[in-house]
Amino acid sequence: MSVRSPVADVVVTGAVRAVLCATVLLGSVTACVSRGDPPGPAPTSTTASPTPAPPRTTDAATGEQVLPQSLVGTWRSDTKNSDASLTYSFRADGDYTFVGVLAYDSPDGIVQVTRTSEGSARVEGAHLVLKPEKAATSRGDPGDPEGDFAARPAAPTAERHTWEVTGDALALTDKKGLRVTYERGSR
Repeated sequence: MSVRSPVADVVVTGAVRAVLCATVLLGSVTACVSRGDPPGPAPTSTTASPTPAPPRTTDAATGEQVLPQSLVGTWRSDTKNSDASLTYSFRADGDYTFVGVLAYDSPDGIVQVTRTSEGSARVEGAHLVLKPEKAATSRGDPGDPEGDFAARPAAPTAERHTWEVTGDALALTDKKGLRVTYERGSR
């Protein structure tokens, strides 16, 4: 299942898809291959950006603006020609959610692995720090239904990104130089 964005599609090449699969959904994909064995801890995602972000403005406990307004909203990377769809939603008070979906054809039908997390986000200079409070992984494989699972708790691993917003595009670049661009969905 993939949610289509009303904004322009972003091209995710096969190389980018492979890296996304390996870094974002590695624990889940391992579960697909290992016939139901529980996935290991999720990998940490770290990205980099050349433009410093605005400083944090207030405390999340007060309910006031914490994240820069330019970051607030929903950001999607899904495309017509990719098996991966990644969505981040950031609220002004510092709460965030993430949904990563990998869906691909297999001889028995479509295999789908979904990773979700939610927690708090803050900006530290040029870095976006995500601290998930809960994370889960789901898997559906018509070729191995006995290995399927839904919302299996996953290790809530903190992430540190540097980031850049230009217009309606959010670019996250990891420490290896992989840059993924997300298009703004809604505020």
